[in-house]
Amino acid sequence: MAIKKAYTQIVDFLQDNAQATVSDVLDAVIEMASAKTGNGGGGKPSMFHKDEQGVVDGIFCYYHKLWMDPAVVEFGVKASSPTGYNNMCKDGVSKWTKQQRDAKKAESALLQRIASGELSVDDLANEQAAIEEARTEIIPRADGYGFATLEELLEA
Repeated sequence: MAIKKAYTQIVDFLQDNAQATVSDVLDAVIEMASAKTGNGGGGKPSMFHKDEQGVVDGIFCYYHKLWMDPAVVEFGVKASSPTGYNNMCKDGVSKWTKQQRDAKKAESALLQRIASGELSVDDLANEQAAIEEARTEIIPRADGYGFATLEELLEA
């Protein structure tokens, strides 16, 4: 039987302590199962940084996989986010959206390409892999802005 990834730590712990009583392991299991909270009311604190005044001065852009200052790079507003910003800069959102749209169009065109004889069934897997590669490619910002680490961003 496959164990959900979220529960593997608990199951491993219980298997290692199979002879223990519930009262001996309950506190540890509750700690493992407890929700972890970040600074700002949700979200991973490792994905953004706030200065001493609580102002967001760094966001890890989900698309570009780089740290960016929202005072330098435009991020969309997202009220439900602990930062008040989207987790992708506007450039990243634009590129991500276009890649998703292009991939969907390419996937839906595969059946027609096979039916017309333009694409053989044997080449289908390769074509799907190429579509997926294009969909997940990270296209750098034209200005080259972004930092690999939070520390580099804060130093700049």
